[in-house]
Amino acid sequence: MPIYRVPNLCPECSYPIVLLDLYVKCESLEDAQQVFDRMPERDLCSWNTMINGYAKVGRIDDARKLFDEMPQRDGFSWTAIISGYVRHERPKEALELYRMMQNCGSLYCNEFTVSSAISASAAIANLRSGKEIHGHVVRMGFESDSVVLSALSDMYGKCGSIEEARHIFDETVDRDIVSWTTMIDRYFDDGRREEGFALFSDMLRLGIKPNQFTFAGVLKACADEAAEDVGKQVHANMLRVGFDPDSFAANVLVDMYSKCGNIENARKVFGGMSRPDFVSWTSLIAGYAHNSQPEEALKVFELLLKSGIPPDHVTFVEVLSACTHAGLVDKGIEYFQSIKDKHGLSQTAEHYACLIDLLSRAGRFKEAEDYIDRMPMKPDKFLWASLLGGCRIHKNVELAERAAKALFEIEPENAATYATLSNIYANAGRWEESSKIRKAMDEKGAVKKPGLSWIEVKRRVSHVPGGRHVPSKLQRDT
Repeated sequence: MPIYRVPNLCPECSYPIVLLDLYVKCESLEDAQQVFDRMPERDLCSWNTMINGYAKVGRIDDARKLFDEMPQRDGFSWTAIISGYVRHERPKEALELYRMMQNCGSLYCNEFTVSSAISASAAIANLRSGKEIHGHVVRMGFESDSVVLSALSDMYGKCGSIEEARHIFDETVDRDIVSWTTMIDRYFDDGRREEGFALFSDMLRLGIKPNQFTFAGVLKACADEAAEDVGKQVHANMLRVGFDPDSFAANVLVDMYSKCGNIENARKVFGGMSRPDFVSWTSLIAGYAHNSQPEEALKVFELLLKSGIPPDHVTFVEVLSACTHAGLVDKGIEYFQSIKDKHGLSQTAEHYACLIDLLSRAGRFKEAEDYIDRMPMKPDKFLWASLLGGCRIHKNVELAERAAKALFEIEPENAATYATLSNIYANAGRWEESSKIRKAMDEKGAVKKPGLSWIEVKRRVSHVPGGRHVPSKLQRDT
C-alpha cells in the first residue's frame, strides 16, 4: 500500500518504525523517506534506521545530511555514518567524523566504530593516524577484541609496518584462517618470502587447515621465486586436505608449475579441472610460450576458442608472444586483428608492443612503422624497446635512431638504450656516433644494471649477480 494512503501515523503505535525498517531492508529508500517525513515523532531508532539505510546503498551524502540534522546521536549513529564513508571509499571524511566523535566524548565509541576508523587509516596508508587510534583503543580497553586486533594488524600491514602487524597478530588469541592468510600474504607482498613460508609452516604445524586463498598466496610466492620444490610440497598438502580442482588455488597451481618450467605437471593439474576458466587456459598457454614450446601454446589457444570460453587481453599477450618465439609473423598479425574484429576487445599498448616485437624480429620494419603510426594510444617504452631490439638484429640504424630518441625522452637514464644504440652504431662501422652515445651515457650517469640469476640450494633460493660464478660449495650442495 503506497505510503501517501496511510492516513495518520500515531506516535504511540509501532507501525511506522516497522514499516520504515521494512522499506530500508528492501532498499526502497524513497518510500522509507516518505514514512520518515510523515512520522509525528521520530525517535533515535528511526533516525539511525534511515542513516544506516542510505549509507549501506552508497547514498552517503543523504546519510550525512540526516546525521547532521538529528537532534541526538548514539554509538550506532556514529558507527553507521563512519563505516559508510569507509565502505564507499571516502576514508578521509570517515577519519574527520571519528575525530569529531572523540571531541564529543568517548561515550559513543565502541569496537565497531574503532574498527571502521582503523580501516580508514589503512585505506590511505596513514600510519600516524592509525597509531593515534591504536592509542585510543588501549585507553578504551578494546585491545583484546578480535575484530579490533584484526583491523589493527591489517592497518599496520598496509602502512608497511610489518613488524607491528606481526606483533598484533601474535597477540590475537582466536586467530582464524583469514588472519593467518592475511599475515602470510603481507610477508610475500613485502618481499619477505622466507618469513611467509615459515609462518605458513607454523600454521600447518598448529593444525589449522588452509583455504584456497592461503594456498593461492603461497603458490604465487613459489611462482615468483621459481621455488618448485616448495610448490610441490604445497601441492601435496592440498591433496591431503582436499581441494576443489576448479578453485582459484588450482589456477595458481597451474601458473606455478608453468613459471617453474614444469609444463608436464601444469598440464596434469589443468587436465584435472572439469571447468577450466580463461585464467587456467592462459596460464597453460603462457607456460608453453615461455618454455620453448610455442606451437603447443597455439594449439592450446585453439582448444580454448573451441571450448567457447572467451579469451581476455592477457591471453592474447601470451598468444602473440608464442607467435614471436615460433616466428609465425602472419599468424601473429591474424591473431592481433582478431582481438578487435572477432572477440570485441580493445587492442592495448601491450598487444601493440608484442606485435612490433614480432614484426621487427622478422625485419618487417615498414609494417611495424605503419602500425606504430596508426596506434590509437601513445607508444610506450616496451614498444620502442622491442623495435630497438629488432633494429639491432637487422642492423637498421635509421629506425634504431627513432626508437632510441623516443626512449631517451621516456626514460633518459636507462643505460640499456644507450648501450644498444652504441652497439648498433659500432656494428655499422659508425665509430664516432658510437663513442658519442657512450659519452652521453657517462654524462647522464646511466649505469647498466647487471643481470641476476637465482639458484635453489637446500630449498633456499639464492640470487647470483651476473658475471659471478656459483661457489663450488653451492654446486656440491645442489
